[in-house]
Amino acid sequence: MATDKEKYSHTPTATDNVWGVGLKDAKRQSKCTARLDVAQSVTGLILGIFLFCHMAFTGSVNFGKDLFANLIATSGGVWLDGADHAWMHVVFVGFIFLCVIVHMFCALRRFPTSYKQLHDIRSHVKLVHHEDTTLWWVQLITAFCLFFLVFPHLMSMLVNPHGFDPNLIGVHTYHNGLLYTFIFLVCTELHGMIGLYRLAVKWDIFAKNPETKIMDQRAGSDRTGLRKGMLIVALLMIVGGSITMWTNYSIGAEQIANNAETQRYEFSEGASWYNHAK
Repeated sequence: MATDKEKYSHTPTATDNVWGVGLKDAKRQSKCTARLDVAQSVTGLILGIFLFCHMAFTGSVNFGKDLFANLIATSGGVWLDGADHAWMHVVFVGFIFLCVIVHMFCALRRFPTSYKQLHDIRSHVKLVHHEDTTLWWVQLITAFCLFFLVFPHLMSMLVNPHGFDPNLIGVHTYHNGLLYTFIFLVCTELHGMIGLYRLAVKWDIFAKNPETKIMDQRAGSDRTGLRKGMLIVALLMIVGGSITMWTNYSIGAEQIANNAETQRYEFSEGASWYNHAK
């Protein structure tokens, strides 16, 4: 172990501070905090990647019900024996649900627990007036909203796995309403994209040389470019999701107008990828 003379023989540089030089001699804290931090990052990454997959999956309805229905059939294991296996939907949704639960409990450590703490955070955001601090504030607000929005959404799929159908999803969207669905969409995409950006910054995935290229340096353009890219992607996801939302809403309105609220979709002639499907 280094002596006091060795420890304090020089003033740490900015690089030393960022990269934790000398921390090996510091007093060790509980590993629990670090493990929770890693768990939050891993589940956040999984959920962030899932958002892109979810957008592509649900957005397929814009190209026709047949494509969306075929993707639903594929995710339901129709390719196995021609029958829809609802349990496959339950397993996948359950996995996402578990990731959300773990991510939420890990993130709650950073939530304000009193009005004074909330006021202090808000004052800090106004005082610092830094883009990343503002993004963290936005993520905090969207996280609070998602606490009330995401669980009913996931539970409806867990308890009704047979509801994966272009017509039924349209009816569900119609009953939820455009305002609710749009708020859910905006909160989800902003929270997810900001989260992926903060992960990239936190784990410093762009820094190549700790001596000359630290992402935190004000003169560097890495973080600025990444931030702009994140905001563009978030905007594109919201626009794409809004188009999908309107398509589903229109399908639901049409089904209800035709008194076919519970009628499942039937493939057009020869449109099914699995002709032996039951």
